[in-house]
This record gives sequence, C-alpha cells and structure tokens, in this order.
Amino acid sequence: MRSLVRYALFLLALVLSAASLIPLVPTEWWWVRLLDFPRLPFALGLLAVGLGLLLFLRESARSRTSTLALVAAALTVDAWVLRPYLPTAGVNIDACPTEGRLSVMVANVQLGNRKAAALVEAVGRVEPDLFLAMETDAWWDEALKPVLAAMPHALQRITGSYYGIHLYSRLPLVNGSIRHLAGQDTPAIVTGVTLRSGETVDFVGIHPKPPQAWQSARGRDAQLYAAADVLRTQVEPGILAGDLNATPWEIAVERMARLSGLIDPRQGFGYVATWNADAWWMRWPLDHVFHGGGFATVSVERLDAFGSDHFPYLVRLCRQAVEGAKAPPERDADDVATANAVLASAGATERLGSR
Repeated sequence: MRSLVRYALFLLALVLSAASLIPLVPTEWWWVRLLDFPRLPFALGLLAVGLGLLLFLRESARSRTSTLALVAAALTVDAWVLRPYLPTAGVNIDACPTEGRLSVMVANVQLGNRKAAALVEAVGRVEPDLFLAMETDAWWDEALKPVLAAMPHALQRITGSYYGIHLYSRLPLVNGSIRHLAGQDTPAIVTGVTLRSGETVDFVGIHPKPPQAWQSARGRDAQLYAAADVLRTQVEPGILAGDLNATPWEIAVERMARLSGLIDPRQGFGYVATWNADAWWMRWPLDHVFHGGGFATVSVERLDAFGSDHFPYLVRLCRQAVEGAKAPPERDADDVATANAVLASAGATERLGSR
C-alpha cells in the first residue's frame, strides 16, 4: 500500500508539473493552449502533492528530493502567473463623477439555455451602461427585449450557431457595425459609445472560437490581434469585451494587451472565474472587459448564475481626466511580427503597423 501511495504521488507530481510548464511553450497547438486554463487547480494540486511527498515519503530521499524540486519549480511558475490576480486593489466608486462612469456587463447565455428571467432581472438590478450577450439566437433575441426599455440602443447578429451576439446600450452608439475580424466567421461588434460627458469612446465586442481538439488556437489569436489593432488605431480610448475563450495570462492575450495598450481590470481585483458555473472544481476566467489607459477600474464583479455555464461578469470603470491618462507604449517589434504571422496564417487581410 505504501508503495502504491509513493508511485501515485510521483506520477501526480510529474503530470501536474508537466501540465504547468508546457504552456510556457509559445505555440498555437490546441492541447498546449488548453493547459493554460486550469492554472489555479494545477497550483493547488501541486501544493497537495508536495505536502504529501514531505509528510509520507521519508525513504527514497534522492528521488523525493528531485521530485520536490520539480514540483517547486512548477508551483513557482503557477504562482508567478497567478500573482497579478490577487485581490490587492480597490477604488471607491463615489470618487468617480457620474458623467465619467461606464459599466460593462458580459454574459455568455449558452446556446440552448432557456432561462432568461434571472439574467433580465440581473441587468435591471445592476443597470449596466453596456450589456454584451453572446451565444444568442432568435429565442434569446425575443427573451431579451425587456432590456430595450432601459437600453434602447442595440446592435446584434443572429447566426444560428454558438456565435450570435447582442449589444444593448443605455448610452448612444456611434457608427456601429458588425464585422468579421481577421476573416473569421464569428461576428464582432465595433462601435463608438457616447458617454454622459458627451465624449465618444470605442468599443469592440468579440466571441472567438476556443482552441478545440485537433484545431489550433490560430483563429482565436488572430481575432484578438485584429481587435487590438482596431482599438490601437483609434484616437478615442477603447474597451474590448467578450467571452474570449482564453484566460488573461495566456501568451496571446498578454500580447494582445501589449499591442493595444489595454489593461486587464482583474489585475489587483481578483481571479474572478466566470466559467464553469456548473462545476465548482473547474472554474477559470474566460469572460473579459479590457480597457484603455483613459479609464480606471472601479470594481470587478461576478454575478449570480442564471442557467448558463458562464457567470455574468460586470466591470465598472471611471473615465480619467485627459491629462491623467497614459498613452500606450510603443509596440514591440517581436509582438508585431508574431501577430502579423498569425494573421497571415489565419487568412486575414489585416496587418499591424509598428505604432
């Protein structure tokens, strides 16, 4: 029995360590990118295995020491990746004037889910300025019509697939359009939003396809880079929102943020997992609201489940004074080259410039 425990601990240590270290490889292979999702479960598993090695295996000192070193290295990587998502910051919403406030709510309704009442109630309760719904179909188009009473400005595209998308806004939309970024068949919403101050900011809502078995993450990453370029090339501060089918620490997401100059509001506000609402042991952050340096994060909140496999996600922002906003840094040449290579291989016509 003791030998069985020893072998099980060694095997778990090797599997969890490999699963934590492999995603460091910069590749589009689907199985590598999917290993990036469960960083927190991997870290907790490594911690438990490490304690088991220390407490229960006093013999085989050499093999135990080398295995513990591997576990420590992998756990250090996981801790370093997750470190920015500790809840260490906060801003008092009362410090933001009404005309500078902007709240964005994101919800993947899950195609086939027919429980709309709780979601409509949540929209009415939290009163977001922008509400982006994904995986919507004709049924959801009808079910969400009560939202229009308070949010009369809308854009939508019903696809009959998992990539229908609706945007409802309390604020006027300017030059809104449905686009297919990077030549992908998943529609994106690109629009201006007029704030209460009269200023217009840019908004892009996307729902790219996830890395799936035997398919690369190329299409998803290309859409992220194309969205980054849309926002970077605009004069107004921008917001990118949606179910990105990616965690915020993935290589492609971090590159997207650098290319666009966008900021992840989760950093300093917490892990805030939005998927899977049906499994407490398998949850990670896939829904996002990134914002430009012209905004400050006021709060980040996961709302109650409503029948979908995603939780709704709410981010409250405050428009900073123009003189207080930071201009995005110059684009890194390697980031631009990598993004353009991905765009080209995905068949996209877009290309990123150096600025």
